Amino acid sequence: MSKSRKRRQKCIEDYQKNSGGQKNRVCIAVNICTYRREEQLNRILDKLQGSAFFDQTKKTDYSGALYIYVVDNACELSEIRSEYMNLRHNPRGNTGGAGGYQYGIELIRSAQAEFTHVVFMDDDVEFDLSCFYRLFDFLQQVKGADASRPVAGRMFRMDRRDIQYTAGEIWNAGRISHVGFNRTAAEVDQEPEIICDSGAEYGGWWFCCFPYDFVMENDIMPFFIHCDDVEYGLRYGRPPVIIRDVKVWHETFEYRQTPVMRYYDTRNPLFVNEKYQLNKDAPQILSEWKQEISAYHADGKWDYEYYVIRGMLDYLKGMKWLYRVHPGKYHDRLKKARTGRYKNAILWRIAERRFRGRYEV
Repeated sequence: MSKSRKRRQKCIEDYQKNSGGQKNRVCIAVNICTYRREEQLNRILDKLQGSAFFDQTKKTDYSGALYIYVVDNACELSEIRSEYMNLRHNPRGNTGGAGGYQYGIELIRSAQAEFTHVVFMDDDVEFDLSCFYRLFDFLQQVKGADASRPVAGRMFRMDRRDIQYTAGEIWNAGRISHVGFNRTAAEVDQEPEIICDSGAEYGGWWFCCFPYDFVMENDIMPFFIHCDDVEYGLRYGRPPVIIRDVKVWHETFEYRQTPVMRYYDTRNPLFVNEKYQLNKDAPQILSEWKQEISAYHADGKWDYEYYVIRGMLDYLKGMKWLYRVHPGKYHDRLKKARTGRYKNAILWRIAERRFRGRYEV
């Protein structure tokens, strides 16, 4: 028996000892949102469908305990409708990760299966099947207060596969810090099998598991991209459990930065912080925003400057506006926006005036 299997078995035995050997019923729905990543998605689906969860020849605890729901925001893939595997086009079109996951939730809610947990997972991760087996084993055995906590999947770097990028996230009003940042696999192996006191506030949706009872009652904020997982985790309000073998490999975020992304990374954190009363004092918010646009202006990055200004302007429209606008159609408008130094010079002054008027700065 391998060392990892021995560790896993000891952990299971410890939970059995504490729970009298009785196992919890576990039935997991996997919620995946995809957009033009057919090759990566097929690798995920092939691996899951080749697992013990879908093996009809051997009856184990895993058999029939996992259902897959995929929402195609591009509406290009062939739909699949079966008991354990559903791939559907998003009827609302490309509404981003937030909209795709939301439609996945609605499909899960309407299913006949009696789910106990929902896993939110990206369409471009890589993983070992031990990730799902270990999660299932934990959920079967966990008792007490920890049974109602989320499970955050560790994220390892795709470009340096032996380096953990993060094990859990601390929001810190938008100044995100990562639990176990840049730890080696060897260092991770020295940690406890299960960590309940890491200081993490939420788990990213490269892989994060929530109790179904919460998902049943809670929709996702229409952010399009970025901060949907932050807000959902903060709303749940319980720190996630971190398990050693529950991990995926995923591309890190420096490879994903674009001018339009700066729009969402300006607007969405402001909405999250407003909702949870985490916004810093108004003069500091304004000062930091002006420093950012000034830096882009000095470097001649008019497109980045524009989207940071646009993010502030749209935040100032208020939360009701966020729910009125169609996120996919608005995203298309954003991508087509014309930017330039003179346009930016006018817009940032408008944004500052509106900010000062709202917050009486």
